[in-house]
This record gives sequence, structure tokens and C-alpha cells, in this order.
Amino acid sequence: MPERRWSSVAVAVAVLGLLTISVVTLISAGRPDPDRVQELALQLRCPVCKSVSIAESPSDTATAMRQVVSEQVAAGRSDAEVIGYFRARYGDWVWLDPPARGTTLLLWVLPVGATVAGAALVWARARGRDRPAPAPPAPLDRARVDAAVARARATIHPDGEDGP
Repeated sequence: MPERRWSSVAVAVAVLGLLTISVVTLISAGRPDPDRVQELALQLRCPVCKSVSIAESPSDTATAMRQVVSEQVAAGRSDAEVIGYFRARYGDWVWLDPPARGTTLLLWVLPVGATVAGAALVWARARGRDRPAPAPPAPLDRARVDAAVARARATIHPDGEDGP
């Protein structure tokens, strides 16, 4: 009889241990991971503060948004689903790091393009300074230019007056 008692106690202890593990797992699964909530909150823009994440904003709207993030994480939604939830309500604008597509592609390409254009301009101007100065015109060329200028002046001012 004592052997049977020990086996019953062992079974009861094993069942209680499994029950404890199950309860602890269920309780911890219902609580959101604070690091994950913080990470997601840092990716979302506060609609009130404009250039501040909801993690850093003290506004009531940001507080409510952080609560929604926490609830979504506790419900087991993925990061993409949580971000998608807010993007569906606020548009891509709410995402502090929007994907490079459509109108946001211009925001990614424009600074790179401006940098390349500026570097090309600096390079072209620096390259132009290394060229030697053009040679002065030959005396015969200079005489032809002077004659052409005199004819043009005579045509414009036939009475011999020198104009402005």
C-alpha cells in the first residue's frame, strides 16, 4: 500500500508541475513584450507632433497609439500587421521609415541626385581651371576684327558720331 501512495503522490506532483508551467506560459503570452512594443512605437510617427515617434511623444494621441500597439502585440500580431494597421488608418505618412516607392521614392532619390550633380559641377569647374589660356589672336586676325567693327559702326552711325 505505501508504494501505491508514493506513485499517486508522484503523479499528483507531475500534474501540478505541468499545470503550473501551462498557467505561467499563458499569463506571459498575454503580456506584450515591452521591448517589441517600444521598437514598434519608435517606427510610428505621432500625428500631433509630426516629426516625433509615438514612443517619444507626450501627447494623448501618442499614448493612445502606444496602447493600441501594446494590445496588438499582446494579441499576437506580427510587426508588419501592427504597422499595417496604422498605415491603413493614417497612410504611409505615419511610418517614420517609409518604403522607397511612389512619392516617397523621390525623397530617397533627390538627395542622392543633388549630391551627384553637385560633385559633377565641382569636378567640371576644377577641370576647367587646368586648361591653358587661349592664345592671343594673330595680328592679321586682329586687323580683320577691327575693320569689321569699323564697318559696323559706320553702318549704324553714318554721320560719324560715336554712339553709346
